[in-house]
Amino acid sequence: MKRSPFLLPLLVALILPTLACGLIGGAEPRATAFPTDSPATATEPPPTAIPATPTTPPNPTATATPQPAAEATETRSAPAASPTSAPIELAATRYTHPNNIFSLQPPAGWTVTEDEGSASFTSPDETGYLHVEVTNTGYELGPEAFTNFVENRDVNFFGVFEDYAPIEQEIDAEQGIASVTKNFAFNRVPQTAVSVYLQDGPAIYVVDTWADQEYMALYSDLYPRVVGTLETDREAAAEQLVYNWIYTFEGPDSLFTIDVPTPWEYERTDSDTVIVDTFYAPDGHAVIQNIAYDDGQEISRSEAGAFALELLRSSYAEDIRIVDDQVQPDGSERLIWTSSGGGYSGTSFLETRGTTFLLFTIMHDDAYEDVYLDTLNYTVETYAVPE
Repeated sequence: MKRSPFLLPLLVALILPTLACGLIGGAEPRATAFPTDSPATATEPPPTAIPATPTTPPNPTATATPQPAAEATETRSAPAASPTSAPIELAATRYTHPNNIFSLQPPAGWTVTEDEGSASFTSPDETGYLHVEVTNTGYELGPEAFTNFVENRDVNFFGVFEDYAPIEQEIDAEQGIASVTKNFAFNRVPQTAVSVYLQDGPAIYVVDTWADQEYMALYSDLYPRVVGTLETDREAAAEQLVYNWIYTFEGPDSLFTIDVPTPWEYERTDSDTVIVDTFYAPDGHAVIQNIAYDDGQEISRSEAGAFALELLRSSYAEDIRIVDDQVQPDGSERLIWTSSGGGYSGTSFLETRGTTFLLFTIMHDDAYEDVYLDTLNYTVETYAVPE
């Protein structure tokens, strides 16, 4: 296993001040993200000049928080007994994930639950919770992209909980480490959580730790010790699917649903007749966007095609060239296009539903096609419009 010891003191230094105040631990959360099933490959982009971002982010007139596929329905029972105040020891044997993506020493006696790219550890009385997950970003992100990853992932993962309120954020983007503290409620029980982020090449490791606020001080010594034992393996992590952690987003008026990567930035712009939902990759080299237009008038198929081309050229680039145009089995029309001047390409799907015109687009900078194409194609597979 490859260890990253040079970062571990920095990680512990980031979370110790917070933990000294007892701000972590926790009950098992409801799942808000899960790995994708589509294959993905990623190679480092060629060492050429960074192309321009595919689209200039619009100035939002309104914002909205991405919605999960469904609200939590489980009810949480009270722990059988209060957690002990005695020091909690680490397990004598290291835990190694089945895919060899990381190893650590978990607390002794805690139950482990594994997924393809993660592992969770729960205390016997269910008052302590620790979750480790790995994201393959396709190549090593720069400082700005790493910061975007941290901020977006934290909001999209924890923002679905009631009373979500960020408390403190510390990011050392040059070193690729960060710590984010927040409060929220789980089944109406106040929680405090600390998420620690560690970048190791093309992989970003996240350690989420939390607890009921009434028990948080009992874990103030434990969690830094666990984090300090973390060992990473960037080569094994690079075998994971690119941006495998996702959540389900529901569009305006339930017009569509789509699975998007959790660490991508969400933005909404709207007016009386149009709503634009956009998702940006942390490095800005890939974009997912849906435009819903409705002025109360029905649009014919021929009008829809002309309207779509006008939108593409006015929104992305005037030199857009359509390289393929096909009607899909579901009745939508697929346009594959490219912009030689902008150095990016995309695929758009258009259709009409009554008086509503929908234009769904995925795009990427051409130099980053190997990184993002499979991830973008997966989002196309998940895009659904209710009948």
